[in-house]
Amino acid sequence: MANQKKDNQKKLYIATILIILLTILAGILLGKKKEPQAPDAEDKEAVEAYISNNITLSLQTMEERERMEYYVGMFLGYIEGGEYEKAYNLLYEDFKQNYFPTLESFEQYLPTVFSEMSDIEHENIERNGDIYVLWLSITDAVNGKPGEPKKMNIVVQENDYNDFVISFSVI
Repeated sequence: MANQKKDNQKKLYIATILIILLTILAGILLGKKKEPQAPDAEDKEAVEAYISNNITLSLQTMEERERMEYYVGMFLGYIEGGEYEKAYNLLYEDFKQNYFPTLESFEQYLPTVFSEMSDIEHENIERNGDIYVLWLSITDAVNGKPGEPKKMNIVVQENDYNDFVISFSVI
């Protein structure tokens, strides 16, 4: 009888340990967040939403300065890549109306400040609420001469992660 009681206790311990392990395993499996599945490459809207979501998640981990430099880099990247309409669409609406009422006027202005490859140095950044002002030094990386950078302020208004508008000092 004593041996049967010990056998029952061993079985109870083993069953308890198995239940605990299964509970932990179930918690781990249920607690894991599913990674978003990459959409079918043919569904352009889904691909753009997927990319935007991943950018937003990445921006949420960045410090303010890093985010602002990312936004400015995106804007300047569009310009260097010849994607003028994308850069134009990032401009603050009132700024656009005052300085560049058309995409063509914006495109005509760009070569006066930016080259095919601009070297950008971030000199300073200041914040006032959701408005950030970045002081930049811009040099033509291909034809520019050292000591002749153009100074420009770029203003970024961040409404939310990856939702921003830009304006800048027209020089």
